[in-house]
Formats: sequence, C-alpha cells, structure tokens
Amino acid sequence: MSVEVDVRVIDKAVKALGKVPNAVEQATAAALNRAVIAGRTAVSKGVREHYTIRASDIKGQVCIKRAAKSSLKAAVTISGSPIDLTNFRVRISRRGAYAQVKKGSGGILPRSFFMAVGKAGLYHRASESRLPIQREFGPSVPQMAGETNVSKGVQERMQEVFQTRFEHEVMRRLEAME
Repeated sequence: MSVEVDVRVIDKAVKALGKVPNAVEQATAAALNRAVIAGRTAVSKGVREHYTIRASDIKGQVCIKRAAKSSLKAAVTISGSPIDLTNFRVRISRRGAYAQVKKGSGGILPRSFFMAVGKAGLYHRASESRLPIQREFGPSVPQMAGETNVSKGVQERMQEVFQTRFEHEVMRRLEAME
C-alpha cells in the first residue's frame, strides 16, 4: 500500500517554508507517521468488519515503521501465520463444532472436537482412525487484510490522513515562524 503525494502541494510547502531548514521534511515525516498509525487502525477495523476476530489478535501482527526527516519512508507491515480457529467465533455442541470465521457465514465441522489437554484448541481427525488428529486453523492476518475491500479502505484512509496532516503540519510551522 502506498500514499500518493501531489507535487503541487509539496511545491507550495517548499515555497512557504523555504527559509526554515528541514521544515518541509519534518512536516512530511510527521504527516507520514500519522498516516501509518491511521493505516494500522484501518487494517484492524477493516478486518473486523468482515471477520469474527478480536482487535488484539490483529494488532500483534501489524507493525509500523516510522518516517524521520532524514528518511521519508514509512510502512505498515502485516505478517503472521494462520490463526488458531478458537480465536474466531466457535461453539461446541453434540453435532460437532460450529465455527464462524467470516461474518454472515459459518457451519458445523462434523469431525471436530475441542481438546483442553496439552495444547488446547479445536482439532479434527485426519482419517477414519482415532489418530492422527490435526489442529484447525483460520486465515492469517495478511490473508484477511489482503482482501480488496479491506486494502482499498486502508489505502484511502492513509491517503486522507496524510493530506490533512501535511496541511496541518505546514500551517503549524508557518505559525511558529511568525
């Protein structure tokens, strides 16, 4: 995901803040940092809008890299492996385990059961025999955040925050000059 910057806006800021050293770089870095923080929040909200997962399970896998005036690069990085199915909406009944990963869908996993001994979680039998058993997993955070409607919303939010914050930071530095 990237944020597009209008060159005309930067040129205006350079002309207005030309006498103050590093002022445009500081304003850009501050605006980028606010944009990536808003991006992290937008990832969490966008994923939770479509999936039945808690924010704490998402936020641990979303990292931000902040910008500095010397390095005007900021990034939102999403990494992680498939999430245990018990972190989503799960109910255990006599017919099996009911799991709902995406909002508005879900179903019964007939050969699944909850095991509280050892590594607690939802398991299913891999074959007709008693063993082996395998743990049930849902999608990973990068997979959920990679959906087009989620990533598009994140990009739009980051763009919007960058534009407003950049204007604010430039105005703040202009007022400080006077």
